[in-house]
Amino acid sequence: MKKGKRELILEAAVHVFSSKGYHNARMEEIAAVAGIGKGTIYEYFPSKLQLFQDMLNKSLQVYYQNVNPEEMKQLPVEQRLRIIFETHIKFCRDNKELTRLVFWDSDVFDQELREWIYTQRQEKEERVVEIIEEGMARGELRELDPMLVKVLLTGSVAAMWAPITLDGWEIAPEVLARDVTDILMNGLKK
Repeated sequence: MKKGKRELILEAAVHVFSSKGYHNARMEEIAAVAGIGKGTIYEYFPSKLQLFQDMLNKSLQVYYQNVNPEEMKQLPVEQRLRIIFETHIKFCRDNKELTRLVFWDSDVFDQELREWIYTQRQEKEERVVEIIEEGMARGELRELDPMLVKVLLTGSVAAMWAPITLDGWEIAPEVLARDVTDILMNGLKK
């Protein structure tokens, strides 16, 4: 199936933004990598910021494909967490350049972009809090401060990007997700 220009631009944007950083990336470079004229980019994206946001949005949609909220509600909390971890691990493994850009180069983002990314993060964290609260309400989890549990869970997920992306840690996502979920749900004690 032939890719459309918009898709080619988004793929080129991942490559250029990841290698150059947001501020050093130029629309001309993205156009060259996509094999199109610079003006064509502006037919689809009115600004570099909009292109970057759309690129991240598209990536988030890929990320969320496996995390359907309605289907997930039917699953036990432990299984839901394992799916979230596995999805994150696969995303980091399959999108190393983009992952590095978002987690590693985030200090070069301007205020508007930082705020947008923060809003996206808040939405993800709200979903985690909902899972925790539902788990407590259903008796699957003991009563704890949902904010503390959210921080521990999201911190655990976020910590995985570096070994996978920067260090080349090769581990099956389903195995790592299973082990992380087991440790978080059952602790470290023997």
